Amino acid sequence: MKRILLFAIIIVALSACTVYKEYPIEIYQPGLIAVPPQAENVSIVYRNFKYTNDTLQHYYQDDFRLKKARKDPENLDSILVNMCMQELAKNLKEKNAFTNIHIFPELFKEHHGEKLPALDFDVVNKITNTTQSDLLISLETYSSFYSEYSSTEQYPGKSNEVITAAVWAVYNPNTKKMLEHKTMIDTIFWNGYDDQGNYRRKSKLPPRITALKIASQMAGENYSKRFFASWQSVDRMYSVPPLPDFAAADAYVQKGEWDNAIMLWKRYTDDSNGKMAINARYNLALGYEMKDELDTAQKWLIAAQQIAQDYRSKEDLKMILRYRQLLLKRQKDINRLNQTETNLKP
Repeated sequence: MKRILLFAIIIVALSACTVYKEYPIEIYQPGLIAVPPQAENVSIVYRNFKYTNDTLQHYYQDDFRLKKARKDPENLDSILVNMCMQELAKNLKEKNAFTNIHIFPELFKEHHGEKLPALDFDVVNKITNTTQSDLLISLETYSSFYSEYSSTEQYPGKSNEVITAAVWAVYNPNTKKMLEHKTMIDTIFWNGYDDQGNYRRKSKLPPRITALKIASQMAGENYSKRFFASWQSVDRMYSVPPLPDFAAADAYVQKGEWDNAIMLWKRYTDDSNGKMAINARYNLALGYEMKDELDTAQKWLIAAQQIAQDYRSKEDLKMILRYRQLLLKRQKDINRLNQTETNLKP
């Protein structure tokens, strides 16, 4: 009995030195916009709304000094918007998000205001009925701003950047609902450094108009990603208390040998192991997630939560509840993907 008590005391003492590590995984996530499965045809329009204070279209920043641009095309806004919408359509087409895509960059006249109201559904229906579209994607407003910077002691070469701000909306004419209203702000930065951080003296930065065009295309590409499923990199956490079995399990984790890691963690799941059981049960949830056994992973998290509540361990409870939410979301995402695949089958 004394040995068991002594072992329990040692376990509790050692748990204070537990190391937490992150493990990167790739998960397949559905599109962020709940597009109806039967939606095959879509129209893309430019709303051509400008906020009243959006007056910097033909200006740029030179070392934090505002300057007026010379020799700008009068239709610069139309050029940039068109490139943004074309890139959106191109990416949607390449990913087979829709069968037919109609683009209308000049359907609306430019109009201004302090607030951006939603499109009236009479207008939405008129456009979608005419084009026989199931959805309407609207680039509600778009603006971009170019800046360039001289070299400094820290950065020997020049650099420039473009900040784009776009508000997108997706309208469903059948349900008369807005599926999304999303503001997206992106910054595209150029300098003389390569991907390894080495400075290239002969590198050339894109001039202002070219940079604005590139950034506009990237704005359209970035928004397209919200429509289709894609692989996303995420981090999961696991713990390594200072015990030989957990160190050995950590080595197996690094090799991707999950069955071996699971075997070692299971030695410490009994209630008699005290707070060490929280670590073991939590780690088992990760192990079973990696084996695509998400229901089993949830069961181990619930078991970890129960013992964490017994010990009133707030930090452990936070970590466990967060992981449970992530797993629940992943299970819902998988169900959505499965339903989409079922609906696509002839």
